[in-house]
Amino acid sequence: PAAACDNAAMTPQTYTEFLHHNIPLTAAAGVYVVLTEPYRIEIRAPMAPNRNHHGSMFGGSLAMLGIVSGWALVNRALDEAGLAVKLVVQKSECEYLAPAIGEVAAAGELSADDWQAFTGRLRERGRARIQVETQLSVAGQPVVRHHGVFAARQHVE
Repeated sequence: PAAACDNAAMTPQTYTEFLHHNIPLTAAAGVYVVLTEPYRIEIRAPMAPNRNHHGSMFGGSLAMLGIVSGWALVNRALDEAGLAVKLVVQKSECEYLAPAIGEVAAAGELSADDWQAFTGRLRERGRARIQVETQLSVAGQPVVRHHGVFAARQHVE
């Protein structure tokens, strides 16, 4: 089971540690959190452990970064809302716009309307899905658009 988040102490460093503990691939890829707020997140990954033979970042690493940033964004907001759920990725699509040569930043934000609809369905039905768009960029230039659908289900004891 995932380690619980402590929102009182939720800093980029503690959320990085949470990700590394619960998703070990994030540690191997050098992923770290720059910004964590209830409805916004930015995570980054360095080039070196994620490079491919072309001298750019491996497409699988970029896809992982899109998935992890979307998952972390929703997970953080659920934790902040006090909703104990199992959260998984249901669908993941990447649109590769340009080679990623350098450290990649993945940023996402939840809209208030989408979030309210999602948490309303979750409270009413015990399960819900939410779409999350994440932008991946290098030095401010877009390299990937990630579209993820994340499914949540309340814990059943």
